[in-house]
Amino acid sequence: MKSITLNGQQQNVADGSSISDLLPVIGVDSQQVAVVVNSKIVRPEERDKFILDDNDDVDILIFAGGG
Repeated sequence: MKSITLNGQQQNVADGSSISDLLPVIGVDSQQVAVVVNSKIVRPEERDKFILDDNDDVDILIFAGGG
């Protein structure tokens, strides 16, 4: 298990988990979010390969439409 900070809260993830693995676990539609890890934007095409590590600081920014 790895311990990350997800939007300011501690979260455990399985060893070898990618960002793409994390998003459905937390109930997030990957098409409507931006992901920032350790102050760097992770592009959607990089999420499968981006493996989370201990103490990573992950921010999920959800886009919401409105009027």
